[in-house]
Amino acid sequence: MAVGVWAILPPYVGPLLGLELEVSATVEAIDHVLPGVLTVIAAGAALALARRGRADSVPALAALAVCALAGLFQTVTHVPLVADAGSALAPVGSVVLHTSPGPVLLVLSLWLLLRPLPEER
Repeated sequence: MAVGVWAILPPYVGPLLGLELEVSATVEAIDHVLPGVLTVIAAGAALALARRGRADSVPALAALAVCALAGLFQTVTHVPLVADAGSALAPVGSVVLHTSPGPVLLVLSLWLLLRPLPEER
């Protein structure tokens, strides 16, 4: 859930840190807010199911799959930004801020989705 919140924040924290990008608010909402909110909701659902002992249930796995897809979406949509890193319109610091949550979300979600569950005693 924390990575989902982190995924939402770059467009709003960046200007406060002096790390701005010239991108429309609509693009920022689609690239950051949408996957971030979906991740927070899906991760919350997966966590609730895991606490009830249903970590290997279809709904829990589906929730983790939503998180992984959100991470993939955020990673892929930022590839052009990485390609422009260092240009006048895409300063490196801003690019790092905007692109780092996506791969972290993708890798963490895939790990949670694909890891073997511990055996019950």
